[in-house]
Amino acid sequence: MPKINVLDADAKAVEGITVSLDNGRSTADGRVSGTVSVAETVAAGTYTITVTETGNPRVHASATLTVTAVPTPELTVSPASIVQGGEAVKLAGTGFHTDADMNATATTG
Repeated sequence: MPKINVLDADAKAVEGITVSLDNGRSTADGRVSGTVSVAETVAAGTYTITVTETGNPRVHASATLTVTAVPTPELTVSPASIVQGGEAVKLAGTGFHTDADMNATATTG
């Protein structure tokens, strides 16, 4: 089974990035494939993933993975000011999690 290392820019081991190889070994033509999962707790930054043959540590390859921060949600109403009893305003937002349940409230301020 190949050895897998995930290191940050300071060459320190990283928790929260999980790498799994399909079948845990290379194919007959020397290829490997698998998946990389990144937990929400992983800081934004560049990480190095290295796969090494268990029986021959001189045979290895590395790739970099860049993790970007989740954008801060933004919300707008348009127009931003209306007369009492006026028309409805449009609401638009970005940066929320995909397929998340949402609710909206209105407060005075």
